[in-house]
Amino acid sequence: MSNYFETYTNRTGQEVKLRFVKKGDAALLVEMFHRLSPETKRLRFHLYTAKIPEERVWQEAERLSDLNPQLQMAIVGIVQEGDGREHAVGVARFMRAAVVDIEAEVAVVVRDDFQRKGLGKYLLLTLADKARDLGIAYFTAWVVSDNIRLMKLIKDMELKNVQSETRHGQTKIRVPL
Repeated sequence: MSNYFETYTNRTGQEVKLRFVKKGDAALLVEMFHRLSPETKRLRFHLYTAKIPEERVWQEAERLSDLNPQLQMAIVGIVQEGDGREHAVGVARFMRAAVVDIEAEVAVVVRDDFQRKGLGKYLLLTLADKARDLGIAYFTAWVVSDNIRLMKLIKDMELKNVQSETRHGQTKIRVPL
């Protein structure tokens, strides 16, 4: 079940193997979702997730693991923990509406115990390289305005010509690749 294309070593020396999300990864995504804190879920999904039915979680995971490679791409960071199984610790993805679009919406989430160790930034930079290969010139993202860590990550990446606009408690960010 591998197909890793790279290994990333985070700031604490943990190795995270990277591969593309593929059909059949729904269980991996669901397990990661359930290991996110309520605050991480709120910041990533822009809503409180405590009352989402399990059936909806699985439907969304199935949808997010069945990608059209011309429009969508997702990279997952995998570790093997004490049980010897693969566990997702981070996912970065983009989606564009049409093959000719040069702008794609991007999202990233990192499991709480792997946050602040460089994985989110590395996933985004790796995804940006892949997106450029497909002719994508801009990433956009809607960010909950109080997501201080993500805003700091964007600032720390020293990206040029970042555009942002805040409406209704959300900030839309547009970043040239």
